[in-house]
Amino acid sequence: MWITPVGNADEGTGTGITATENITDTENLLGSNVAEITDAISKTKQETGVTVRLLYLASFNSDEKPAKWASALLESLDPKPNTVLLAVASNDGNLVVAVSSNSDEWLKRKSTVDALSDAAQKPLMESTPNWSKSATDMMDQIVVQKKTSTSSQTVLLGVGGMIAVLVLLIVIMVVFHILRKRGVIKRKVRKHAGKHAEVAVRSEPVKEWSVDDELSADAPDKEPMPKEDSESVQETSSEKSDA
Repeated sequence: MWITPVGNADEGTGTGITATENITDTENLLGSNVAEITDAISKTKQETGVTVRLLYLASFNSDEKPAKWASALLESLDPKPNTVLLAVASNDGNLVVAVSSNSDEWLKRKSTVDALSDAAQKPLMESTPNWSKSATDMMDQIVVQKKTSTSSQTVLLGVGGMIAVLVLLIVIMVVFHILRKRGVIKRKVRKHAGKHAEVAVRSEPVKEWSVDDELSADAPDKEPMPKEDSESVQETSSEKSDA
């Protein structure tokens, strides 16, 4: 990305050089704002997990395209996952945002890189470039992109869950329809109902009724007459008849 060249750094901002773990500024473009920028880098790391590295040079001194050069330089540093490099060649008017290859998809996405580049470039398009604001605006945009990515993932998970429930309901309805069409459900219902009817019939059987049964039930029980008594009665009767 092209920015307005600022000429020789020694002529404009002095000869101070800043070299920290995350900032290399050979042109002293950040000036007295180094501490503020360092705090912003730490805050961005805490909020998003993204490591920010800033590189300010007079020139990239390479025939390669600036984007390719910056990416190759970043990979050579064995960066942590989710590392963003803002590389600026102030005399050449080049500004590049490079993202390490071991970063999350949301950070490597072209739309994210473009948004970070635009945020970093805008403060440099003024009549007096604001280098520290360029860095902080880029970090603010990292936070925005992270939140947008998280919200999108939440929405996708919610939509995915709803779709899964709908698919499950459709499958259940289709299976029920197939079983009903084949008569499996009806046969089971009828068989189940038949078992209940049979139990009801068996539990209360119908008793036959007749007059003889009622009389026999009311008559007192009589003991059978012994055989010898019966014969004596017959003999007595015969004797009376002879007399």
